[in-house]
Order: sequence, then structure tokens, then C-alpha cells
Amino acid sequence: MTCLLLPPHPASVSTARRWAAPLLESLPADVRDPVVLVVSELVTNAITADEAAGAADDIEVELVVDPPHGHVVLAVTDASDRPLPPSPAHVPGEEDGGRGLLLLDVLADAHGWTPRPCGGKAVWAVFRCTCTPAQRPVTTPDRVRCADAA
Repeated sequence: MTCLLLPPHPASVSTARRWAAPLLESLPADVRDPVVLVVSELVTNAITADEAAGAADDIEVELVVDPPHGHVVLAVTDASDRPLPPSPAHVPGEEDGGRGLLLLDVLADAHGWTPRPCGGKAVWAVFRCTCTPAQRPVTTPDRVRCADAA
């Protein structure tokens, strides 16, 4: 598992994508690309939730790349105690937002949320990965704090 701590700032979205992409580079594009897109969506949602809650705590992004066990797991924390709303059946084309949960439904094999003991929640997604044994994830430090995202 690797972890990235980001400030709740819009620049953190691109920082999270740039962090996740090399961790996934050994995976096939049909796994890698959806995970990177969902990283963007969940970090964007976490920033919005933190702003609404008036929180300034870092957003934690955790990524487990485990091809031998056939999965990639992503979790992103936010300061909101509110549960995830149900996915909308339709989002009008003129709306700026509201598509994140639809993307999560389509791209992830499973997803949900878990309350955190210290408050807030972790939103998670699981992606199936059927990789050959020769494909190995990139080794990275366990925890990274990103100060340049602010």
C-alpha cells in the first residue's frame, strides 16, 4: 500500500493523478486508465466535501496495487460524515458536476464508503486486475506528504 497526503486544494487533483500513474504503469491500460480517472474523481469529491465541512485537514489517498491477488484498491478520505448519495440515474448535459458516482459505478468492480473513527469517511473502489506474473507494480515509499500541491 502506498499513501499520499494532499491539501484540500484543486491543484491536488492533478498531483494525485501524477502520483498514481507511475504506480499503475505495469498494469494493462484497461485497468490503469479507469483507476487514474477514479483517483481524479474521488480527490475532487474529497476537496468539495472538505470545503463544505470547513475542514483544512489533508486528504489521504491510498492505493494498493496487487496483481498477484487480482485487484487494485483505491481509498480517498474526506472530512464529511455524510454518507455517499445514491448514484443518479441521469445527469442533465448542462450540469457541471454530478457524474463522479456514475463513473464509479461504471469503472469500478465494487465501491462504497466507510466512516472513519476520527470523523469523516473513506470512499473506496476496487478494480479487478488479471495480470501476468511478469507484470509487477512499481515499488514506492509507503507514505508521501505532498507540500507542492497547495
